Amino acid sequence: MLRNAIAGGFALVLQMATAAHGAPVDLLLCLAADVSESVTAGEYELQKRGHASAIEDPDVVSVIRSGLHGRIAVLYIEWADQQQQHAGMDWHIIEDMASARDAAEKIRTSPSPPWIDWNVRNTSISEVVQYCLRRFETAQLTSRRKVIDISSDGTNNVGARIDDVRDMAVSRGVVINALAIEDSLAPFPDGTHTRPLGGLVGYFQANVVGGPGSFVQPAKGYASFAEMIRRKFILELASLR
Repeated sequence: MLRNAIAGGFALVLQMATAAHGAPVDLLLCLAADVSESVTAGEYELQKRGHASAIEDPDVVSVIRSGLHGRIAVLYIEWADQQQQHAGMDWHIIEDMASARDAAEKIRTSPSPPWIDWNVRNTSISEVVQYCLRRFETAQLTSRRKVIDISSDGTNNVGARIDDVRDMAVSRGVVINALAIEDSLAPFPDGTHTRPLGGLVGYFQANVVGGPGSFVQPAKGYASFAEMIRRKFILELASLR
C-alpha cells in the first residue's frame, strides 16, 4: 500500500510538473495596452476595465472552450516607450468561467506601472512587440498559435521601425492584430501622432498588423473600448474552432 501511495504521489507530482512546463494550449495571447503620454488617467482606467470585462464575457469563454484543448493562455502588458513594459498579469490559463473571472480580477486590480506618472512616455509599438516575442519564448506553455494584440491610440514614434519588427514577428509565425483607438483625448495639439495622414486604422494596416488572418479593429474613443475589444477577442478566437 505504501508503494502504491508513493507511486501515486510521484504520478501527481509528474502531472503537476507537466502542467507547469510545456502544457499545451490553443493560443498564447499577449494583450498589449498602450499607456503612453497620449493616454489620460481616465482612458487608462477604461482600457484596463475594458480588457478585464471582455476576457470574462460568456461569449468569449464559450469560444475558448470550443478549441481543441479548450484553453488559452493570456499575458497582459501595459507599455509606452522602449524601457517601459509592465506585466500587469503574467501568463494565465483560461479554460472556463472561473479562470476567466480570475484573470479579469487580476487585470482590474493590477498595480499601475511605476513610470505611469512620468511626463515623457513615448509610444514604442516596435519595442512591445519584441517584448512579447521574448515572453513567448520563455513561456512554460506550448501552442502552435501565438498572437500579439496591440491596442493603441497613436503611431510608433520612438524605437525601431515598426514595419521591420512586424515582419520579423510574422517570420516567426506570430500574428499581430490591432485595436486602433480613434478620437482619443490626446494632449498633442498638432494631432500627427494620434491622427496620422490616412487615419490611424490605415496606419496600423500598413505598418503594424501582420500574419495569417490579421486585422485592425477600430474603436471610436475609449468609451467604446470594452465592446470593441470583446468583438476583437471573438474574431481572434474564431480560428480555434
